[in-house]
Amino acid sequence: MASVKKALERLTRRQPGPLPSFTRTQFMDLIMIIGRSETIGRKRLSKLMGLGEGAVRTMLMRLKDDGLIEVVGKEGCKLTQRGKRIYRELEKLIRDVGELKLELPWNHPSNYTVVVKNRANLVKRGLEQRDEAIRAGAKAAIILTYQDDKLMMPGVTNLMAEHPRFASSIIEVVKPENGDVIIIVGADDPLSARHGALAAAETLL
Repeated sequence: MASVKKALERLTRRQPGPLPSFTRTQFMDLIMIIGRSETIGRKRLSKLMGLGEGAVRTMLMRLKDDGLIEVVGKEGCKLTQRGKRIYRELEKLIRDVGELKLELPWNHPSNYTVVVKNRANLVKRGLEQRDEAIRAGAKAAIILTYQDDKLMMPGVTNLMAEHPRFASSIIEVVKPENGDVIIIVGADDPLSARHGALAAAETLL
C-alpha cells in the first residue's frame, strides 16, 4: 500500500503559483471513479465528485503529469497501466457498501458505508477516522472493527453484547471478514456522506 500513499502525497504536494489545493481523499476518489469506468469525461467526473469542471481539469492534469491517466480523444480519459496498479491496490483495501437501509443512531438524511480490509489493528478509538469524516463534510460517523466474530466500537463497547440486534443487522448487510474496519457515515446529502466515509478510510492506508 506504500505505492498508493506515495502517489497521493505526490498529487497533493503544493504546486507553485495560484493553483487550487486538493486533498488526498479527493485524488483517491478520482482514481477509483476513473478505474471503474472504461473511459470517462470531465463533465461526468465533475458531477460524480461534486466539483466544478475547472477543478476536475486541474486534478486530471496532475494525474496525467504523474503518469496515472491518458487522454482518449473526445471520450475522456482512462487509467494507464501505472494508474491501474494504484487503483487495484485501492480496490483490494476499500470496499464500497454504499447506503445502509438500517435504522442508524442519528437523523441525518444520508448515509454511506465503506469497509477497509484487514486494518482493524490500526484503529485505536476511531477518533482520527471520525474527525476526518467530519472535516470532509460528514455530520456523524461510527467506526467499527470486526475481529474474532465480535463487532466492536474500539475502546468503547462490544456492540454484539450491548446492542446485539443492531450489531447483527450490520453484520448481515455488510458481511465483514475478520480484521475489517466498518465506517458508517451520516451527512446531509449522499455526496458528503461518501466523501466523509472515504476520508475516514484514507487514514488507514
